Amino acid sequence: MRKLYLALALISAASIQTACSATISGSESTSASTPDAANDAAPVDATTNASSVATTAPTDHATDGTTDDFGSVIPPLGTFDRRDPDFIQYKPCLEMPDEFLAQAGLHGKEMMDGVGEVDGICTFKTPSEYGATFFNLHGSSHSFTDYERISGETWSSETSNGDPILIYRPEYLSDRECLAAIETQQGTLSITFQSFKFGHEDPNLNLCETAENKLKTVLELDGKHEN
Repeated sequence: MRKLYLALALISAASIQTACSATISGSESTSASTPDAANDAAPVDATTNASSVATTAPTDHATDGTTDDFGSVIPPLGTFDRRDPDFIQYKPCLEMPDEFLAQAGLHGKEMMDGVGEVDGICTFKTPSEYGATFFNLHGSSHSFTDYERISGETWSSETSNGDPILIYRPEYLSDRECLAAIETQQGTLSITFQSFKFGHEDPNLNLCETAENKLKTVLELDGKHEN
């Protein structure tokens, strides 16, 4: 059952990327040879089953109570141009050390075969008291403007330094997931919090607040936010 939830979580997260890609395709005229086309998320086959989820066992050195000095593992914050020939998309699932993720409370990283490397999406288990819920971490070449153009609700927050954070809640899954994102010079870094507690939602569990707090925790560890 857990693998089924993981597959659904990854597919749902990838579908947001695909929606952004469709928005870009409709608003920009690009050829397959442009950097933009190369960085857009690939369509996701919703028929993918749970057997395609590959587990990457975390190397959790943070549980010994020590604090490692990772330096900065997140690109400088700011806007980006995916059409720039020198643009290189940040892929946090591949570039953030497992020890760093563990200190942020993200444990048990799992990636779908192929999709994780291409779309940069991975998922993490949550504490047992949350029930059937997951965090998804992903990087993309989609800007805030792309998210604001797809169906759903968006609003703004910010870091302690005033860097803008986008909160996005999809139209058809508004009671199931919420995304918090920040732009870096190498693309958008996002964390989505998803719930599969069908029929018995926890009224005290705020999906958007949980996603935003986790993003801020990651940024704080990298020195880009202060609580």
